[in-house]
Amino acid sequence: MLHFPCYLTRKSVSFGTVMNLTSRYRINSPAVIGEIIDGEAIIIHLDSGAYFSAQGTASRIWDLIAQGASMQQIIEALAGEYESDPLSISLALSALISQLLSHELIVPEEGGAPPQLTFTASASKRPFEEPRLEVFRDMQNLLMIDPIHEVDIERGWPAEPTGNE
Repeated sequence: MLHFPCYLTRKSVSFGTVMNLTSRYRINSPAVIGEIIDGEAIIIHLDSGAYFSAQGTASRIWDLIAQGASMQQIIEALAGEYESDPLSISLALSALISQLLSHELIVPEEGGAPPQLTFTASASKRPFEEPRLEVFRDMQNLLMIDPIHEVDIERGWPAEPTGNE
């Protein structure tokens, strides 16, 4: 387990506040869906109509969040895969988590222990790049008028009307 000082806040990087390494987040479903295709996480917020692109380290972080990893586990995984120190990784991770939270793509995971994930250090580590989340709103109006938003979770879509409707 890695031990190091980390000074972060939820909204910005600053000195004086400690990040909780045991914190976990989950995808804000059913409002948010995402898929990783060729190393890029494509994320859609169905309630706002915005869609997002996370590539490289941001895509890897999205994948680890989807697996239920704690902040500590994410840092350990990235430190084993990329050329960087845990403090630099934790600073970059905190910035991305703040973005994901501000766009309501993830929410805090309450209770339960993180899953037992196994990370193996790569023999040839890749250069670490700051994770970036790109936001697109150009299709927002189209996504909002799509009738898929009127999904009955129990019955699916399209659902035939019942006699009670």
